[in-house]
Amino acid sequence: MATAEFFLSYPKFKLAILALLTLNIGIYAAVDTMTTAVDALVWVILLVMFELETVKAAPFTETTLHAIRNGLIVVIALVFGSYVRDNEWLDVVNSLLWFALIVLLELEVRWRSLVERHRQVFWLMTVAVFVGLIGMVVAWLMQSAWLDAYDALLWIAAFGVIEVDIFHFLKLTRD
Repeated sequence: MATAEFFLSYPKFKLAILALLTLNIGIYAAVDTMTTAVDALVWVILLVMFELETVKAAPFTETTLHAIRNGLIVVIALVFGSYVRDNEWLDVVNSLLWFALIVLLELEVRWRSLVERHRQVFWLMTVAVFVGLIGMVVAWLMQSAWLDAYDALLWIAAFGVIEVDIFHFLKLTRD
């Protein structure tokens, strides 16, 4: 599918979420630390890569995608290390929850048969991670960290709509 054709057929709410996440990178660069801006940038790139893989529109070979993903994971690990070093515990817990979600998504993509055999456990773990992520929004609101709360809520929406396809996920729970 041609790039222009892909974007014309792509749901507008997904594009809006990606645009807002991209805007957050600039906001973090302007009003927060470079670490949070880099963190936001790397996660947006990772999200786009997952989505391109999912819709079979990736402009790279599988080897290149894995190399890029591995590089992004290294950057994410370095950012995580800086959160630990700087005692930014809300960011540490938030990162751990996102790591868990990525592991669950990878399991679903790479070991589908394992997930199918343990569908209820997988579903419960996914719900627990999302509950934890919603708890992070509440924690940031209680700290009056409005940008972090908004960003966290936007990321929950992004993964719920773009990656997990929350409507499909909820349908699985009724099967």
